[in-house]
Amino acid sequence: MLRGLITTENFETSEDAGPWVFESDAASIRNFVREMVTQSIVPLMERMCAQWNDQVASRRRGLTGRFNNIAKKWSPFGSSRTASSPLGNPNNPNSNYDFLQGFYRPDAPEAIMRKLADYAYMLRDFKLAQSTYELLRTDYSNDKAWKHYAGVNEMAALTMLISPQSLSARVRADTVDQLLEAASYSYLARSMSPYYALRALAIAVELLLLRGGSSADDGARWACRITELDLTGPFGSALFAERVSAAYATRKGVGSKRWGARPRKSALWSVFATEAWLRLDKPRQAEKNLKEVLKVYDISSKTEPEAIGFQGMRIMLEDLKDTVAMKTGDGDQFAEFDHALAEKLSSTHLQAEQPEMEVLGRGPGATEASAAGATDPLGVGLMPRDHGEEDDLHEEVLS
Repeated sequence: MLRGLITTENFETSEDAGPWVFESDAASIRNFVREMVTQSIVPLMERMCAQWNDQVASRRRGLTGRFNNIAKKWSPFGSSRTASSPLGNPNNPNSNYDFLQGFYRPDAPEAIMRKLADYAYMLRDFKLAQSTYELLRTDYSNDKAWKHYAGVNEMAALTMLISPQSLSARVRADTVDQLLEAASYSYLARSMSPYYALRALAIAVELLLLRGGSSADDGARWACRITELDLTGPFGSALFAERVSAAYATRKGVGSKRWGARPRKSALWSVFATEAWLRLDKPRQAEKNLKEVLKVYDISSKTEPEAIGFQGMRIMLEDLKDTVAMKTGDGDQFAEFDHALAEKLSSTHLQAEQPEMEVLGRGPGATEASAAGATDPLGVGLMPRDHGEEDDLHEEVLS
């Protein structure tokens, strides 16, 4: 079946007899789905949201609802919930949570409010969804329904990230980070559900990257957290290393000096991804990441090249280039990088042999020393170091 699908996708003629439908049938299906969603599903969801909000959620948001919550938590007599299950939570007799089987009954207020919040989320009423999730966080924490508690923290964080309102760095640190921390901890330590923790953090990473700006740094940090928690296998670690690199690459910086950009961090994580793909015997993926590295670290980039100051990094990149070329069987793929490197080194040596340099706005006999004195009247500038001493210093630091 898969072979047939691949064949039909690669078949370019218009007279093939593939598993297609007529254009009229496709248009009819699209119209049917559109009418069903707009005329039946969405109005039903809106009516149910209004009904659940009036009958259940509104009673919990007022002052009376808060007093009832306190009574349910600290007194065995206060109860405005439905009758508790005989197999309920032994820690809280007034709870509707079935502690043995780990769920709420469909007619329980907590289950109804969770449906209300999810419906509001799907209808893009993020304010109603967020307020309902906040109510549920308290209920699930009191009932010690940890998997439900983790899920509602996850949805509360995603609701804040997907909403169109702007989030400052302090709001993200005080609210979103706390919600994601609570969700990941409850999934991992209390519920033993690493898959759900991975889902929550991965979606949060992508939403943070979509926001751009300083949110990209938070996305990179949570992607690093996924690799630290070892939630994925070796392939997942390589993929998330690429996502960290992409997150730092989105920071373009401001001004002519590109203040705030993260090119070297992006390149470093591309190096990690290259090594991970080589360990997995995926040289083509490693080649793609290595070329992204060389655009930053090597002088082959046509725009804003950066020379490598550390001899150890240069040697490591050369070893990675040789390893990728050997595994792919294409030894000429990095020829342009080597040629550009040779040209850059030759031009650097020629500039180093010139004893003096003319300065704009001075006489023809102005030297580098006079230019340094004009720009540094206090004489605190660093003296230039020759290339041999610099290489010895770098080798000493790396050792």
